[in-house]
Amino acid sequence: MLRKSTMLGLAGYFVLAAVALRPVIAAEPLKITVGYQPYDTISYSAVVIRGLELWKKYLPKGTEVEFESALQGSIIVNAMVADKQQIGYLGDMPAVVVTTKLQQAKVNLVANTGFSAGQRCNVIMVRADAPQFKTAQEAIKWLDDKVIATPRGSCADRFLRQVVDKAGVKPKEILNQSIEVITTNFRAKRIDAAVLWEPTVSRIGDFVGEGVAREVATGHTFGIPDAGFIAMREDFIKKYPDIAKGWLLAELEAQQFLLNPKNWTKVADLVKDQTNGITVPMAWFSIFGAVPAARGGSPLRDTKPYIFTDEVRKHVDTTYTFLHQVKVIDVDKAPPGAIDDSIAREIVKSKGAPTPLGVIKPLDVSRAPKS
Repeated sequence: MLRKSTMLGLAGYFVLAAVALRPVIAAEPLKITVGYQPYDTISYSAVVIRGLELWKKYLPKGTEVEFESALQGSIIVNAMVADKQQIGYLGDMPAVVVTTKLQQAKVNLVANTGFSAGQRCNVIMVRADAPQFKTAQEAIKWLDDKVIATPRGSCADRFLRQVVDKAGVKPKEILNQSIEVITTNFRAKRIDAAVLWEPTVSRIGDFVGEGVAREVATGHTFGIPDAGFIAMREDFIKKYPDIAKGWLLAELEAQQFLLNPKNWTKVADLVKDQTNGITVPMAWFSIFGAVPAARGGSPLRDTKPYIFTDEVRKHVDTTYTFLHQVKVIDVDKAPPGAIDDSIAREIVKSKGAPTPLGVIKPLDVSRAPKS
């Protein structure tokens, strides 16, 4: 006769055996959606992450990543607020705006994707048959009583508002148009000027593009920089801290890849593959090509701070203040916790990486790849 303890032991054994024989139901793989703008140089690191599949090196095995491209940041803002995207690559204006949507969702800015002296999104273009200006300042004066277009809610919109305010320019009309419509209207000569961002600037400009418009001034002309950021939903960061960190590790590698001149043609190839109408020379010039000083060019094309350095933070603070003044947002500073680069700082410390990671010194257009 079996003792009671032995009987209980056997019973436990059979229960475990029964459990072991059941079919194993695997947990559903986590899927995240990343909003990025391959038609904006602030997303070129995301282009690299996607093209080289760098995320597979750093995210937990089985994680699925879906990339959703957008023509401008406001589309990504709406998707993040609706929890259709958990990670987003944004220019400074939409990045600031998304952090103020607190009644819908809390979204934080967690890293910097690029900081320039106004060479990326703060670009003023005029139609091809406009006068040949000797200086950028002369071009600005010409904008008086002219029809200007820009995509509302974009970083270019923010810059146009600042130029009108700072330079006392009084356009005849400011139209809200997408980059595609602006391109079409420049071809048809329906607008006089536009404020745009790269690489559309290079696509329609006269350096390596169609030549239907000319770049005549930038944020460098006015001392107004521009920047790009990675935004993440706060609930996503808290629920999946390992994925948030893994993504920023991939971002670090992507930015380091961008900074190496040996990779510049490859970067341009990746941009071409993820866009329509952007050639390799256009993609290359949009971030690696030198714009003449007379047209607002700066000695540095881009800087990669990665974290929120003092310079980046100052620009963000200024953007909050300005957008509040013009009644785009209802706060004049970042909500508590909205700027949180703690994971990025932890990463650069563990990797011994400098901040900024490096700078891009542009090359003459003659150095651009031919195809």
